[in-house]
Amino acid sequence: MIPRHLSLVPVNPFQAAALQAIIDVEDGRRRRGQYPYAVALLRQLRGGEAGRISAADVRRAASNYDPKDRAGEPKERYLAALDKLVESRGSVCPLPLSGCAVGQYFPQTGYRLSERQNRRWDVSYNRREKLQEKARQQKRRRYQTAVAQAEIELAFVTPTALSAWYKRQEKRGIYDDDLTEMLQGWGRRFTGLQGETFNSGQPLWAIFDKLGGELTERPVAQQWLDGQMLPNKLRDVRR
Repeated sequence: MIPRHLSLVPVNPFQAAALQAIIDVEDGRRRRGQYPYAVALLRQLRGGEAGRISAADVRRAASNYDPKDRAGEPKERYLAALDKLVESRGSVCPLPLSGCAVGQYFPQTGYRLSERQNRRWDVSYNRREKLQEKARQQKRRRYQTAVAQAEIELAFVTPTALSAWYKRQEKRGIYDDDLTEMLQGWGRRFTGLQGETFNSGQPLWAIFDKLGGELTERPVAQQWLDGQMLPNKLRDVRR
């Protein structure tokens, strides 16, 4: 069954009037004067009667035309717009006609234009989605790089420098959960430090408050031992 919007048989009187107006003008049945398509259309809508085009005729053809509205567009503008609409088979719908005029007179054209617009929207939506996904992936990669950098830096951090390291990671926006995993292994490297505290499940800020002096007030000898635990000590292998 052929859909109504693709039917060659007019499905409403406005479509029938538009098709007959085109036939009348292009077959030479009407003398071509000013706005020939619009005049032929309006006469079809009033039953084929001849006579002067009135405001009521234009009102019948264009529902948004109001002859009593002094601030509105004049009748001539509507005639010119209707003429272009019919001549272009609905491909052009000039102002002051409303957008629904295409579907009213040329439903098949309205459907085609609607499908074309929908395809453009789909293409635009898909392009925007791809750009957003690309941006998300780039953000994820930057975050993963920052996490890896934080772990590398932590390998060279002693307990006295841990608080400064943590503040740098906070500024980078690294989540505490990712930092906690690093600190659990880091805390076991140093003596005199309650490294198991990082396994307590508490927020990092609370853990740092609890450790307190264990980080900032370590004895000089302990600080020296802490430095020996760092993996950046160069050794002369020739000895």
